[in-house]
Amino acid sequence: MDMIKTARTEQRKKSTEATGKTVEKALETALEELGAKVEEVDIEILEPGQKGVLGIFGSKEAKIRVALKKGSAGVEEVADSVTKLIMDCLDINYRIFSDTLDDTTYINIETAGVDGLLIGRKGDTLNSLQHLVGRIVSRKLGGYQRLTLDVGGYLKNRQEILKQKAVKAAERAKKSKREVGLEPMKASERRIVHMALSEIEGISTYTVGNGEMRKVFVSPEHGGERKNRFSKPKERS
Repeated sequence: MDMIKTARTEQRKKSTEATGKTVEKALETALEELGAKVEEVDIEILEPGQKGVLGIFGSKEAKIRVALKKGSAGVEEVADSVTKLIMDCLDINYRIFSDTLDDTTYINIETAGVDGLLIGRKGDTLNSLQHLVGRIVSRKLGGYQRLTLDVGGYLKNRQEILKQKAVKAAERAKKSKREVGLEPMKASERRIVHMALSEIEGISTYTVGNGEMRKVFVSPEHGGERKNRFSKPKERS
């Protein structure tokens, strides 16, 4: 059964009320809930709040009402719109799912059997699509926006695979007391490996090579010394 060209996302809230110890704290909560920036909203202070005696007795929280300005759009909404436009130009059947976690917007595209076409060899096509969408969204919103574009959950699956490979490499390095090299990776993938092993005792990681695709080496520590995990690229014969 063909997939419908549509974006299945939750309806974005237009307004909310929030409380906090101060108006500023309440505003932070409201902006996070709406997924908006302060310049994109109108703010109404319902209760200014008060500290009370010694900051404890008789204190009262501040309460505000925050609403999106007419015509304003958040990162998720703009990213959805841009991604839909590109997909429509490619004339394929698709669905879009989006979410925002911390300060990063995650967009996942599902297609009717052409995920591989959008992903490309080793994710090269997907990487180009993410770059394109990211540039357009950042320009529309007037500043850099953290955005992850995925197709069929490829990136999430790839991240889990890389973490598993990194942990296995660390186990081999500890057991053999020798360095273990992983396959050449892009910067974003190397960072996943570095972070995955950052808290493992007795293990250091560093990058070797030049260019976009470099190798991460997993090394057992000797004498309690810990190598710089983000060392400058080095050449090896």
